[in-house]
Amino acid sequence: MRGSHGELRDDEVIRLSEPRTLVRSPLVRRQTGYDLDLDGFDTDTITLGGEVLYRNPYPGRRWSDEEIAIATLLDATAAWVRGTAPAPYPLADGAQDHLIALAVEEAADTDRTVTTGTEIWA
Repeated sequence: MRGSHGELRDDEVIRLSEPRTLVRSPLVRRQTGYDLDLDGFDTDTITLGGEVLYRNPYPGRRWSDEEIAIATLLDATAAWVRGTAPAPYPLADGAQDHLIALAVEEAADTDRTVTTGTEIWA
């Protein structure tokens, strides 16, 4: 995935730190329960350099990534319904994301560049 500030490839971030200087930084996923870690299998954090980008909001439950994502979305939806937070994934964002997913699929199927724009709903 490429953006205006760099590229994300597998578990590595590649960016331009200064003119003509590419820097590669690994995304490090910390899982408990491996080797001599007796805490039990669980996702803990994802870091980039010394910065924690993600921390499991449900530690100790030993949920899969999908279960964590579902619970996070349900919690955010409940807060939105109570009126204490914004909508967690607005329909316009979902429609735009789906448009991009369709374009990626088309590009893979046809082996050509596919361009999308910002639609009226976004």
